[in-house]
Amino acid sequence: MSYNKYKSPYSASYTVCALMFYEMNAVLPLMMDADADNLLKVETEKRTYLKVNTATAAKKILQEFRRRYKAVPVEFWDWYLTLEENSQRVALLYVILKTYQLIFYFHVNVSLKKWNSSNRHLTSNDLLMAFYELASQDEFVDSWTEKTRNKVISSYMTILRQCGFLNDDGELQAVRIPASGYSYYVKNGESWFLEACLLKPYEIEDIKNAIL
Repeated sequence: MSYNKYKSPYSASYTVCALMFYEMNAVLPLMMDADADNLLKVETEKRTYLKVNTATAAKKILQEFRRRYKAVPVEFWDWYLTLEENSQRVALLYVILKTYQLIFYFHVNVSLKKWNSSNRHLTSNDLLMAFYELASQDEFVDSWTEKTRNKVISSYMTILRQCGFLNDDGELQAVRIPASGYSYYVKNGESWFLEACLLKPYEIEDIKNAIL
């Protein structure tokens, strides 16, 4: 992928680490620490939590972790730490949607539409069609190689699987978590995310009523 000289809002950088749920949770206390810069430098060199072969690979992953960390308020992470695993995985999808406009584009323009159709199977071809449509409007995205194009699509699908929204048969599915797992979004004007979680309107209303 070439340097973004077009000032495009889209990035393929998320492909270096997909979700990495356990690694993100392990590194989260470092990022929340007042001495985060130094602690992350040590992690880059020692790789206590990131089991990768080189400091270069660790640096790239930690850069994405920090980008995600900074995409939401610190208060979000305090709340995140109170959640059980499935709710945390859902919460990380929220963070990723807030961090990467390309994933948001795929999710809204492809996954949500598939979910609301008669065919809920999500394929790479579905995403490829959306990618081409976006590339026709964005020079930077249009400049990406076939390898990058395939990687952004496969990484997005991997993230959906790791968050629980795509099953082994490639079919979209809602993830069942307690209403408390949605409280941050409802209370902070981010209720759009409940629809992004593939919930039905009546389910969204029930959750809001349970929280508010």
